[in-house]
Amino acid sequence: MESIPASWYLTGCELYAGLHSQPSGFRYFAHNRNWNLLLPEAGSFRVFINNESYTFAAGDLVLLAPGPPREFLVLESLKIRWIHFNLDAHLQYRPEWPSPGRHVYLIHPESAAAEFMRLFAGILQLCTFRQKGWYRLGYCMIQEILLRGNMLNEKGLDQEHIDFAARILRDVSSAASITDLAKQCALSRAVFFRKFRETFGMSPGQYREQQRLNYVREQLESGTKSLKEIAELCGFDNAFYLSARFRKMFGVSPREYRRNYRSNLAADQ
Repeated sequence: MESIPASWYLTGCELYAGLHSQPSGFRYFAHNRNWNLLLPEAGSFRVFINNESYTFAAGDLVLLAPGPPREFLVLESLKIRWIHFNLDAHLQYRPEWPSPGRHVYLIHPESAAAEFMRLFAGILQLCTFRQKGWYRLGYCMIQEILLRGNMLNEKGLDQEHIDFAARILRDVSSAASITDLAKQCALSRAVFFRKFRETFGMSPGQYREQQRLNYVREQLESGTKSLKEIAELCGFDNAFYLSARFRKMFGVSPREYRRNYRSNLAADQ
């Protein structure tokens, strides 16, 4: 099948996509009768709608609703993916993205950026080759973009993920790695670290060690297990390493802590 330029408007289909590179200072007007999805890969640009202006850059996913004419100004050399489509005629679910202004929606995909990139690339390929069923499949992929954006905007979703990770880290028997926890939270390792630190004031690794050392202290106070047995229960490599970490946190060795605790307990009785 003969391919066509992706930027060519497909008469009657109301779905077209492209990938463009534009130099700094370039100005142009965008289609304003349908919806516009914009995913800049590099650079930055400004959009003028009525008397308002909005600036976007790589890392943003922008959705513009139909309405007044909009003018674009490229601020830094721009590489951008775009999709034009008719939401009202073909899609069931509306966007529930944050809106910095009328006709403008914006999300920051962060760890999900690769998934959005895949969807944009898939829609571009469908619009270029137009194989059987391309139109319906293209709108299904647009619907997925909107729904994934809605998911990212769910209030408290990230916090629920961080609370879930904290519960796992409090389980001293858990062997889950920090990388595994980040994946379970649908966050990149870097974003997971940042959000966890914002919540607890420490890294996930520091939080895990703190919970394990608190458990060690409880065992020293209430049980008769040896330090080697406690180290095995808590996931420390050996009793020597456990002793060094315990001293750093509590200022005394585990044996000194147990001895002092029992002496104080006996004195109170």
